[in-house]
Amino acid sequence: ECTVKQDLVNSDKGIQVTSKLRRKRLNSIVLYGEDGEQIGKFQWSLRGIWLSGCVQCATPAELRRARSAEGQTTWSFSIKAGVVRIAVDEEVLYEQALVGECKERYSKATRFAFYDMTCENTFLYTRSEMVAGGRITPDCAGTCPEQ
Repeated sequence: ECTVKQDLVNSDKGIQVTSKLRRKRLNSIVLYGEDGEQIGKFQWSLRGIWLSGCVQCATPAELRRARSAEGQTTWSFSIKAGVVRIAVDEEVLYEQALVGECKERYSKATRFAFYDMTCENTFLYTRSEMVAGGRITPDCAGTCPEQ
């Protein structure tokens, strides 16, 4: 299995990623329900933020400025209690409350995987909150090897 199980709706930490932030290259996390069905994708870059079917906006200036001038930036994505948050160095720089169908849909997210991210990227595996799928490699952005 190629997903990480985590109680995303109740997690204080969310998913912590270290990656190089760019304008055109997206950081993408695919969110899944308990039975493995894809709920949607969270994607963001220095240009915009997207959550499939629910959020589409320009990246706020303070979030763009928070990136490391050289190299990689550590950021986190969380969706606790129906509120989408992006934090850099534990400071929340983007927040959007989901409502209605969007809140209901994403409240079912219990697994995640990375999509189209490079092996330069890493994520923090929090043993107390996460259970990694058996095929996830520890050294390549949490991806699974091609079969």
